[in-house]
Amino acid sequence: MTNQLEINNILRQFYKISGFRISIHDTEFNEIYAYPESLSPYCALIQSDINNKRECIRNDRMAFKKVKETGELAVYRCVHGLFEAVAPIYHYGILSGYLMMGQVCDDKQKYSKRLTQSLVRVVNDESRVWEIFNSIGEVPQELFDSYILIMRVIAEYVTQTNRSFDANESQAGLVMKYIKQNYASKITLDILAEKFSCSQSMLVKCFKREFGTTIMNALMDVRLKKAAEHLKNGRLSVKEIAAECGFSEQNYFSKAFSKHFGCSPSEYRKNKEENP
Repeated sequence: MTNQLEINNILRQFYKISGFRISIHDTEFNEIYAYPESLSPYCALIQSDINNKRECIRNDRMAFKKVKETGELAVYRCVHGLFEAVAPIYHYGILSGYLMMGQVCDDKQKYSKRLTQSLVRVVNDESRVWEIFNSIGEVPQELFDSYILIMRVIAEYVTQTNRSFDANESQAGLVMKYIKQNYASKITLDILAEKFSCSQSMLVKCFKREFGTTIMNALMDVRLKKAAEHLKNGRLSVKEIAAECGFSEQNYFSKAFSKHFGCSPSEYRKNKEENP
C-alpha cells in the first residue's frame, strides 16, 4: 500500500506541473497506476467508439513495442493528433513495465481539423464537438523537453527502487526472465547473485526447485534455441550466430549445438532449407 501511495503521489505531482495524464503499465500493457485515473474528456469520448478505441490501443502498443525493442523513450503523436511519450521501467535489469504520459496537444489550432474530425465521428452536436475540443490540455512545445526529462527521472526512480508490478513474480522467475532478455550478454552466477542481491547457493536452490534444472543449463538452452532460430530464419554466418547468442568461441558453440540437436549448425541449417 505504501508503494502505491508513493507512486500515485509522484504521478499526481507530475500532472499538476505538466497537465499530462501519466500512467504506469505492466509488460502486457495493462494500466496499473494513473493520474488522473480517468481519461481526458477528449480521449474518453473518442474511445467510446469501439473502432476508435481499437485504433488507439494499436497505436499505443506500437509505441510500447518500439520501447521494448530499443530500450529507449519514445515520443510520438497519436492517430488523433495528441502528443504522447512512453519510457521503459526495469526491475533488476528486466523490463517490468512502461511509463506513459500524454493526452495533451502542443498546438490545438494547428491540429484542430484532425482533432475535431475524430470527434465528429462520434458526436453529431457541433457545439459539443467544440466544447470537448476546448477541454484538451495545451502545452507549449518549448516545455516538452523539460517534461520529458522529468518523465525520464520518474522512470529511473521507479527502476532504481526495483519496483515490480507483478506481486506473484518469484525470484527464480525473475532470473529466468533476465536470462531470456539478456542471453547474448555475459551471465555468471556471480553476476546474477549481485544483481538479485542474494547468495549464489540460494539462487541456485530456488531456481532448481521452480524449473527443475540449473541456471547454467537454462541459459544454454535459451542460447541454443535462439541460435536454431537464426539458422532457420536468417542469413548470419555460424560465427556471427555464435556471437549473437552469447558464445565467445565458435568451436564451443558448434560442440554444444551438436550435442543438443544431434547435428552441426551447418547441417541443421541445410536440413531446414531442404525440409522447411
